[in-house]
Parts: sequence; C-alpha cells; structure tokens
Amino acid sequence: MNDQQMIDKVKALLDPAEPPPHLRGRVDRMIAGSARSARRRPWRLATVGAAATIGVLSLLIGSVVSINGEPPAASAQAAEILHRAGDAARADRTPIPRADQFILTTTKGFAPVVGQDDLATTLTRSWMSVDGTRDSLIRVSDPPAGGRQSTVIPGCRDGRAAEWGPNGSLLKSTRPCTPTPAYLNNAPTDATSMLNYLRRMSSGTASSDEETFANVGELIRGYLPAQSRAALYEAAAKIPGVVASPTMTDAAGRSGTAVSLVGDVDRYDLIFEPQTYRFLGWQVVPKAESAGRPVRSQVILSVTIVDRAGQTS
Repeated sequence: MNDQQMIDKVKALLDPAEPPPHLRGRVDRMIAGSARSARRRPWRLATVGAAATIGVLSLLIGSVVSINGEPPAASAQAAEILHRAGDAARADRTPIPRADQFILTTTKGFAPVVGQDDLATTLTRSWMSVDGTRDSLIRVSDPPAGGRQSTVIPGCRDGRAAEWGPNGSLLKSTRPCTPTPAYLNNAPTDATSMLNYLRRMSSGTASSDEETFANVGELIRGYLPAQSRAALYEAAAKIPGVVASPTMTDAAGRSGTAVSLVGDVDRYDLIFEPQTYRFLGWQVVPKAESAGRPVRSQVILSVTIVDRAGQTS
C-alpha cells in the first residue's frame, strides 16, 4: 500500500472525515500547529497542512487500517466507548473501602439448560472480604442440582484458612493459603501495564487476544480502584479485533452499548450504560448464532460496601 492509497483508505473509512472524540483534542492540536491553519475550522483531511496530515494519519491509521496484514487494535468506535468508560471510571469518587469491610455484589446470571428452551436464571449475592482475611459469603437463589444456596469462603489469616467438610461446612482443621482480596489495590494503573497483566492472567504466559479479552470480563467483575478500572478499559482498546456494537440489550432488558470480540467459537460482549458508561455486564454468544440469544450471560445489578457478610443495607 503506497502513501496515497493509505490516505484514500483512511478518508474512506472516516465518514464523516472526523476523528473519534477521544482523539479529537490531539488531532485539533496537530492541525493548530500547521502553518496552513491560520484559523480554527472544521476538521477535514483536505484542509490539513502536509505536516499535520502526516501526524494525524499516524495517530488514526493504527485504529482503522490493517498494516502489512497485521490486525489493527480496537476499532475507532470501540476505542471511543472504552475511553469514555475509562474517563467515567477515573472520575469516580467512591470512597476506598476499609480492610475489614465487604464488597456486596448482586448479579443475575442466565445460562442454558439441557432439554429446555428457556434460560435458567440465578440471582447471586456475594459478600467478599476486602482484604481477604475474613470469611466471605455467597448466596444463590436457585443453585444447580446438588449445589448449596449459601457458601462460606474461609478467610486467610496468618497463612492458614479453614478446610471445607464434605457437606460444605467449615472444619476446625486448616490448610495453607494466601489471602485473595476483593479490592484489587495492586492492579496496574496504566493501559500498557494493564494489558501485560491481562495477557499473563490465564497461565502466567502471554495469552491469545481472545483469552485477553475474556480476562477483561473476568477482571472487570472484581472491585478495582478508579485508576485501575480506567486502565482496564483503555487496555481493552489495545486488543486487536475489538469492535463496537453501538446498541445492545443485556439479559436484564437494559439498553446499552457494547464492545465485542469474535473468537474461534464464541462472540464476547462487554456491555456499558450508554450515558454514564457504567459497566452493566457481559455475555457470550455462539458464533454461529450471533443473532440469537446468548449462551450465557451475567448482569451486575448493584455493587456496594457493607460492614459485615450477610448485610444487605
């Protein structure tokens, strides 16, 4: 692809020829510095000076054009959604929870059942220890056959945690452990470090783009500090193949906007509230049935901080 073909391709992809909002400020500054931009005017490639054109193209091409056969990072529209979600996360002023508190998360899960047309629905409340040293609690409205409605997750204190008995009760005997805090205050706070963190989550080694995107959904369900949540969304914008689904309804019937990645078998969707860009939930859709219902999904109904396990208000 020669230079003119690249420019023509970018111009064709930008309809109207305008940068996505999360890049618009940087593009405007490039244009303002051009000798030909004597006054501010609507942005168009045709009106940009040569030096500014080169800078603008270098900024935009990576998100809209495949170079030398390599896939680009997230599409410009997906990157816009994720950067707006990052901005919203960074502006969150929710107080940092105390180490002795619990994070109460209420979720609704939907999953297929063999022999049934309707999806099984499960309401789950989890009270997870902020620092991982106190006993956490999970309550499920409709557990699967043989499952328990209430499960205690023993906290790890002084390197030891209680063992489970055959019926799920806690024994007096203990096992070695490492605390698993619900509040991930050691997670990376910049996009590049977060992307590396996501790629190592699966097995300690670099994972595929599909696994990395799935790990975004896994980590997003935890309780991250504002800066780390922002870094998580911005890291997702660096994953090749992520595209936007501007309108999508989650399993709870709420309207949202989503970013998606199509894997070998499934399509993975992360859904956000379209005005506030608050994360609503995730869903996995079989690739061959992407127009149909999701094979499994989970929506987040509420997240709050409480003082004890079992407390609801």
